[in-house]
Amino acid sequence: MIIWIIVNQVQANCQNDTSQSKFVYRRVCYFANWAAKRTDNISRLIPEDIDPFLCTQINFAFGKVLESLILAPYEEDDLKGWTLNSKGMYERLLTLKEINPDLRILLSVGGWTHASRGFNDVSKNDANIKTFVNNSIKFLRDNKFDGLDLDWEYPGAKDQGAEPHSKTGYTKLVKKLSEMFQEEATQTGKERLLLTCATAAARHRIEAGYEVKKVCKYFDFVSVMTYDYHGSWEGKTGHNSPLYGMRKERKKFREWNINSSMNVWVELGCSKEKLNIGLSAYGRAFSLLREPGITNNKSMRKKKSSIGLKAGAAEPGKYTREAGVLSYYEICELIQKNPSNRVYWHREMSVPYVSSKTLWIGYDNIRSVTLKMQFLKEHGYGGVIMWSLDLDDKTGEFCNEGSFPIFNAAKNELLILPDYLSNLNEKCFDNNTLSIEQFDSQSTIIGAINRSKIQDFC
Repeated sequence: MIIWIIVNQVQANCQNDTSQSKFVYRRVCYFANWAAKRTDNISRLIPEDIDPFLCTQINFAFGKVLESLILAPYEEDDLKGWTLNSKGMYERLLTLKEINPDLRILLSVGGWTHASRGFNDVSKNDANIKTFVNNSIKFLRDNKFDGLDLDWEYPGAKDQGAEPHSKTGYTKLVKKLSEMFQEEATQTGKERLLLTCATAAARHRIEAGYEVKKVCKYFDFVSVMTYDYHGSWEGKTGHNSPLYGMRKERKKFREWNINSSMNVWVELGCSKEKLNIGLSAYGRAFSLLREPGITNNKSMRKKKSSIGLKAGAAEPGKYTREAGVLSYYEICELIQKNPSNRVYWHREMSVPYVSSKTLWIGYDNIRSVTLKMQFLKEHGYGGVIMWSLDLDDKTGEFCNEGSFPIFNAAKNELLILPDYLSNLNEKCFDNNTLSIEQFDSQSTIIGAINRSKIQDFC
């Protein structure tokens, strides 16, 4: 294995961690504005519940694109609170930076339900793009965000309303955003706004929607949503976010796993250092259907892992209330309260699942999250995104694993740096951050590092 060290002079981001590392793997967390509107204390998450040092970036989900080419808030209380002189959600979330000045908070625009609305109009021609970018810069600066996270789901996706020009239009939009963010920073002397994105994980969506090599050079980082590979819409059980595929998996699904998805992005020209893998703090839950002429027990013996059993969406969780989806803390509660809900480990996919006679859940736990973070480091990727803060066990009372156990498991593993990075960090000043990219080779680590050049830079 040869380790090529790419050194970027960017602001140091030690995040007050005990390691005091100058290199930090990105930990990008999503805050969902609707989570603050839930009525019970268990499922409701407000900005004040969040540990300011849990994440390196927090993306506020979501903003929206209007037909008038304007970036706008989704909810009325994003800007102002419901009572006189009370703070809106934007301002409340940004208050976390008073405790952790190194934290970066971005506005994420789009999302699954937003689909291609607004984006089609914005990307239609150069004039529309320029208008939208100018409006966006003003909106981001007025509301004190550190950047924009583009979550168009998805350019090139006809089933999501994307128009034929959307693939090339996306590239033009991203290019103009990058150029004008830099131009604005140069003119004002302010720190440049960050430009990031959340993107598809399936090859057919990637190839249909992105000119990968072109767009990757304009983004500060690219977050691949490596979850929701399977769900109740398929009519059978399948894991939400497998790390690896199964040997005997159908050809259609063979690349529906984290390892394969990340390889597709690299294969098409995106540098590993810019890529984040995706984690979800929820599971896809199924209600098993009794097949005609066979009992569920016999069916389970036939399919030892119970992958591919006929199933529909499980009943909504009592807190999150969405059919076929359960938060991590709801899964913990189901396991603890019902002994028939047993936890199994899928060796090929390196993920856990819950299985009983009537219920099946594919999800992540501390063990699988730790393995995924080790995978991230071993393959040279730059970080992780996590959806979403409200779906983790915020108080630790359900899973008995401490507060935000999924997010903290990712953080704790990513704070353990490989020796070559730890040693180099000791030589760097506070205004430098190291990032890595790895390529397979017969060479050794020592042979790959030009120490004199790194010392000159650090």
